[in-house]
Order: sequence, then C-alpha cells, then structure tokens
Amino acid sequence: MENVVGGKLKLKKPLEGAIKKKKLKKDTKAGNEVVETKESKSTKQDLDDDGRTAYERKWDEQLQKLEQRRAKENAKKSHRQRVDEFNERLSKLSEHNDVPRVAGGA
Repeated sequence: MENVVGGKLKLKKPLEGAIKKKKLKKDTKAGNEVVETKESKSTKQDLDDDGRTAYERKWDEQLQKLEQRRAKENAKKSHRQRVDEFNERLSKLSEHNDVPRVAGGA
C-alpha cells in the first residue's frame, strides 16, 4: 500500500474564456394562471365521478359486450372441434406459400 495517494481527487479548473452554461429562470407568474374557457366548462360537466366522458363509458360497455360474445362462442366448441376446423381451413388454402422440398443429393 505504499503506492497509494491519499486525499481528494484533483479536478481540472475551467480555462478562462470557456463557455459556461446559463441557468434557466423559471417563469412562475405566467405558469400559475389558469384561464377557464367554454370548452373546459363543458368537459367538466361531461365527466362523472370516475373521470370518464360519456363516450368513454359507452366504449367500455361495447368492449365488454364484445368480450362476452367471444367468450360464449368459444365456450360452445371444444378444443378438438376448433383444431378440426383449423385443419379444414388450412387444407382449403392453396399451397402457394409452402416451402418447396429440396433434394439433398442433387
């Protein structure tokens, strides 16, 4: 441990004439003022306790109905029936996108 230098790290001092960063001043006077317009008043009336508009509530209802319908359709068929339908659909497709078999010895 004889080669260890103790004390603080010595940092280089900025050269004279170097570019210094300017501190930004915060504009607190203009940022605090809130102006209410006709649009902000109407949107406040449209919002309910949950903070959503009527359109958002209607959209969520439609999504729930769609999910319920899909769940009912999926519950009607067993996994085996779905696999059979999928295989039938694949058999009806053209083989245009299939990868051609390549001979190894030729």
